Amino acid sequence: MSISSILNIAKNALSANQMALQVTSHNIANVNTKGYARQTPVFKEEAASSIGGILIGNGVKVDSVIRFYDKYIEKQLASKNNEYQEQSIYSQYFERIESILNEDSTKLTSSITEFFNSWQELSTDPESTAVREGILASATNMSRTINNIYNGLKSIQIELNNKLKLEVEDINTITSAIADLNNMIYEGSATTSEANDYINRRTEYIKELSGKLDITYFEDEYGRVTILTSKGKPLVDGNQSWELSVMDNVETGFFNVGWKDSSGNITDITSNITGGSVRGLIEMRDGQINDFISDIDELARAIIEEVNTIHKQGYTLNHNPSSTDPDNIAFFKEITGNYSKDMAVSDEVKADIKNIAAASKIDSTSGTPIGNEIALGIASLIDQNILEGGTANIVDYTSSITNRVGQLTRNAKNFLEYSEDTMQIMEKQRETVSGVSLDEEMANLIKFQYAFQAASRLFTVADELFQSILEAV
Repeated sequence: MSISSILNIAKNALSANQMALQVTSHNIANVNTKGYARQTPVFKEEAASSIGGILIGNGVKVDSVIRFYDKYIEKQLASKNNEYQEQSIYSQYFERIESILNEDSTKLTSSITEFFNSWQELSTDPESTAVREGILASATNMSRTINNIYNGLKSIQIELNNKLKLEVEDINTITSAIADLNNMIYEGSATTSEANDYINRRTEYIKELSGKLDITYFEDEYGRVTILTSKGKPLVDGNQSWELSVMDNVETGFFNVGWKDSSGNITDITSNITGGSVRGLIEMRDGQINDFISDIDELARAIIEEVNTIHKQGYTLNHNPSSTDPDNIAFFKEITGNYSKDMAVSDEVKADIKNIAAASKIDSTSGTPIGNEIALGIASLIDQNILEGGTANIVDYTSSITNRVGQLTRNAKNFLEYSEDTMQIMEKQRETVSGVSLDEEMANLIKFQYAFQAASRLFTVADELFQSILEAV
């Protein structure tokens, strides 16, 4: 073996162990980096040379830098994150809805009870100004309570709609970034270690994307990933990405989610989204909150219509003695749209509390109202089954709403905790495979350092041999 061969082997060894030290240092530096998968150099013998018919080795090289990861675990993490993010939306917003409908904060049941009790009080003293003022005050309070519940639910609905738009924008940012990383990995301009870092970043992007949307993905022979929605719409293919967009729904006034093809045509995919935070936002906005608004609206409708039906049959203190017909005055404003939004005392009653009817008949001689049947009839409505097709009274119906949102909130929290626990288990499994062990890396650092120093010593040996040859000459 010539001195030049020794020098070449030393150079190769220095280069290989230097790279190994670099990889090890990179691992140590990223011990706390989220989503980082540790790397390790793969050493390989340099091809041997034939000298005098004898094969002589030429040292070592780093053949590749491999990344420790488990595809199954990564896909499971993406799937569980999809579930977790959806449940997170449910838990967060059911809690918000519960706070709006909570009896301790809204006093809905107590305001309703107070309103009907005031009619009971009027029945005992139909001409009392103070009692009539109490009825007006309790009716106003109950109406405002129901108005506030509607406005609170509607504001959450609008918030969810705006958040949906932001989620779509985030999805487009992520898919574009994944396409760029695909391109950098495919081009091969990056070193092996850099390419692994790109893959790590891409894996984190995929995980983040899976939390927002239900997706499927696979990797081709060039290391690029193709990502599709669960219903087959492409989001990323090689260096190309497709955008999602929000579309105005003229019927609801909210956004639908659209997929834009290469020609700019948009397909509505709202109903095809089955998981992730986007699904959670849509379900809460269009499903759950709409249901609670409908429930409150039905409560307001029943109270308004039933009270008005009875009240219109009564005689007020402003009754015209010359008329025998009921005064036909509505107690609440008559509404054809959103009852809970617009519920309010009628203008006639607000203008003059004498327009509150308590009697169902008049004195035949004087033409003045007598009796308390109207007041009693309205007071008794609280105990009558006027809701859910005649199967529930007002108090039971109101309690069912608050009980239901309480149960949904508890269920959502339980599911979220389960999803979180599952995620933590999967993260620990991933850490076992891909995580950086400082003890292991420090041992590798010492090992590669000694190898580097030994390779450096070869240069000294080669130099000493060369000097010996010169002296011999």
